[in-house]
Amino acid sequence: MLKIKVEAEIKSTEDAEKVKNAVLNIIETENVKIVEIAGRKILRAESNKIESLKKLHSLLRKERILDSARKMMKRWSTDERIMFFLNKQAAYMGHLSFCMPEGESPLGPIVVEIEGERLREIIDWLAPPTSRGKPIFEKKMPVI
Repeated sequence: MLKIKVEAEIKSTEDAEKVKNAVLNIIETENVKIVEIAGRKILRAESNKIESLKKLHSLLRKERILDSARKMMKRWSTDERIMFFLNKQAAYMGHLSFCMPEGESPLGPIVVEIEGERLREIIDWLAPPTSRGKPIFEKKMPVI
């Protein structure tokens, strides 16, 4: 079963609605809530549908960052989970900028986690390998 979880900490100086907009600029879901974990407010968006990643798929092509996206998706991923980090401010503006888990994004990153089977196919669909900036292949959205 596919499980997509996108989280972003809501800092005391931030507007929760803006953080929500940043997250919803990269994932389509109705399941958005604010939870408190260890005294921190976390906005969490969840889905179990691959279609929720269509915005991310489109933005990766619009921004022309397939190579760096593929590299960053693989960096923290395992056989059971794809994990990567996005700049919250860029996402709010409708752009994608990958970042490190700590220190690079002053307001903290948006953490994207995808768990399930056939994760390699999901990476190939979201960010296929390229040659001279053009995708070597384009896969259809995996049926999961």
